[in-house]
Amino acid sequence: MPYQATVFDVMIASPSDVLEERRIARDVIHEWNAVNSTSQNTVLQPVGWETHASPAMGDRPQEILNLQLLKDADLLVAIFWTRLGSPTGKAPSGTVEEINKHIHGAKPAMIYFCSAPIPQDFDQAQFQALQSFKDDCRKNGYFETFADAAD
Repeated sequence: MPYQATVFDVMIASPSDVLEERRIARDVIHEWNAVNSTSQNTVLQPVGWETHASPAMGDRPQEILNLQLLKDADLLVAIFWTRLGSPTGKAPSGTVEEINKHIHGAKPAMIYFCSAPIPQDFDQAQFQALQSFKDDCRKNGYFETFADAAD
């Protein structure tokens, strides 16, 4: 039976080392919808570059993603583990740029850091940049940590 619902776009932002966690975040959103969308008249739509971006030219790659994905997002969920990500020219990483733009737009951003053991082949510079960002987050808001993908 059809029903009226408000759809909220949930941007899932992260660097490349948390692909499994991104998949799990989408699955959790879909599970929430299955249980709650009819009774709450609300649908959460996970949005990410893997599913919602299309090739385009004429601007910085991150700006293209910002226009295609972030501009209309209602909520941002950011996930980190060992990497901050690649610089964009405007921010230390695409994920950080997305967080900053989202917060600047007075929209909620939920940030999560994985505390699982770090692999031996991790990038020290990336991890150090992530720790610096995490310190900034500690000063400017509240974030959560999780132990592993199951958490």
